[in-house]
Amino acid sequence: MKLGKFFKLGFVPLLTGSLLATNALAASNGTLGATSTGTVNISITKSMQAQISDITDMVLASWNIGDPAVQLYSNLCIYSSTGNYKVTATGSGTSNAFTISNGTSTIPYSVVWNSGPAGSLASTGTSLTTNTQSGAFANASMAAANCGGSTNDTARVVVNIPQATMQAAPGSATAYTGTLTMLVTPN
Repeated sequence: MKLGKFFKLGFVPLLTGSLLATNALAASNGTLGATSTGTVNISITKSMQAQISDITDMVLASWNIGDPAVQLYSNLCIYSSTGNYKVTATGSGTSNAFTISNGTSTIPYSVVWNSGPAGSLASTGTSLTTNTQSGAFANASMAAANCGGSTNDTARVVVNIPQATMQAAPGSATAYTGTLTMLVTPN
């Protein structure tokens, strides 16, 4: 019986405080008369969101001595509800290093990010450091999460391997492979 009274007494202040906080944002009713005016508060929270899509694998079928440096790229759709974003890239090598491996040997690569805009993508841009968030990029799509199709891609990620690095790597019947992961954060 005493517990029931305690519950009622403890509950009333909590309920009252909750109602007071809600009333501060509540609508107001008009008064009875020839006309009447009421008001309503409108509040919408649009979350910050990002999406990376239209990613394609980067594949070089064969490299031989005398071939030039390797440069592979993938055009990307970057959507950001703010129009701006940052990128954190990580490789699949030891300590997230940008490397590819055949199981016994590794080849390091560098990563460059080009933020377009759509229709003006290039293979030059900002060098990314593994596991380090980039500075802010602009030109993300704000109209459509898929950029309105692949012809409207807004960024390009580029992988570079110098010719000397390729020449020094042991030949292998097994392909050198790895994964580049890109985390896009709205800014």
